[in-house]
Amino acid sequence: MFWAMNTVAEQLKQLNAKRLLIRGAEQGTITALRCEMDECLCPEELGGREYFEPARPELPDWMPTNDHFPILKCNGGPATVENSRLAHRLCNRVDYSKQIGRPYAKDLARAEAARLRALKRSA
Repeated sequence: MFWAMNTVAEQLKQLNAKRLLIRGAEQGTITALRCEMDECLCPEELGGREYFEPARPELPDWMPTNDHFPILKCNGGPATVENSRLAHRLCNRVDYSKQIGRPYAKDLARAEAARLRALKRSA
């Protein structure tokens, strides 16, 4: 099990993930490179829950982010290993939008556009 945790931490480092996520993998609270949101929007054509792109200044939709869970950040949830789970940036954004009643149709359209681009590349 220790080896698997180390591997996830190394993968998160390679993806330029935030230190909190890397610590979570090192401590065993993040055990797989996998989007843990209830609804993952990353297209299966890209790799679905297990697909991540490196974090960059332009903030890719499929970069790793910290989802404050089980206590949301807006409800005072701390940025701690115990209150974190791994999520895609876009999945995290849509989940939060649903919780606060913010429109998210454009975000869903971005996920669909990514799916179509992936299909086109594989054809």
